[in-house]
Amino acid sequence: MEYERIHPKSSINHLVQFFWNFEGDFSETSLYNHSSVASIYPKLAFQYISGMKIMENGEHDKLFVSGFQPQTNVSYQLSANQKVGVFGVYLQPYAIPLLFNIPAHEITNHNIEITELLGKEGAFLEEKILNCTNIQQRVDIITRFIENRIDTWSPNVKNTISAVRYLILNDGNAKMQELLETQFLSQRQFERNFKILTGFSPKYFSRIVRFEQSIINAYCHQLSSLTELALYSGYFDQAHMIREYREFTGKKPSTYFSEDQSLFVKE
Repeated sequence: MEYERIHPKSSINHLVQFFWNFEGDFSETSLYNHSSVASIYPKLAFQYISGMKIMENGEHDKLFVSGFQPQTNVSYQLSANQKVGVFGVYLQPYAIPLLFNIPAHEITNHNIEITELLGKEGAFLEEKILNCTNIQQRVDIITRFIENRIDTWSPNVKNTISAVRYLILNDGNAKMQELLETQFLSQRQFERNFKILTGFSPKYFSRIVRFEQSIINAYCHQLSSLTELALYSGYFDQAHMIREYREFTGKKPSTYFSEDQSLFVKE
């Protein structure tokens, strides 16, 4: 099993966090299982070796060959019992409306095939990616695709994006008043813009930011217990963190961390 991250060019790093490439050769006796959990980050993924399955609401189904996994506050399971290869784009939390002129909240929690969102343009992009022979070719194609969609942002959007970044920088531990002080909007208009950009209200977004950072903390810092992890991550106590993990992973923290996800976690 191999997993690689590739940094984007400076021309698109305000919209793309990183590219990734994942390959593995699995079987019925050596299954791949991955818990996909709540995240503020939308992803665009292409299966150039198709074989991933998704389980939602207790039902297994094939995962789309190419499509969007938008920001989400729910969890689901991915699995494979054969060889797979996936190339993906890990987008910034506010990228969907800026690139595709769609309010983020309209697709929150809905995995969408690329043609459903982009039509013929999506089918053409999928064909080009699936015909690539290496990672760099895929990166180059997506980079050009995104560069061609970059547009000028309005001042209000820039201010709201600054608030999004501020919440991430502070691991979700910031007060609404701190955010409003950076805006030239009413609280109602700010919250509306925030949801259009990210799919969530600022308060709910903050909760997921803190949750995702707690996973990074667990793998990247030497913490002795769940209580220490909870306090380090900004939770009131361990019980508070357990409630958040149950909501965002469907599992207790101890159960979630028993499934080693460290390959995909880098601070």
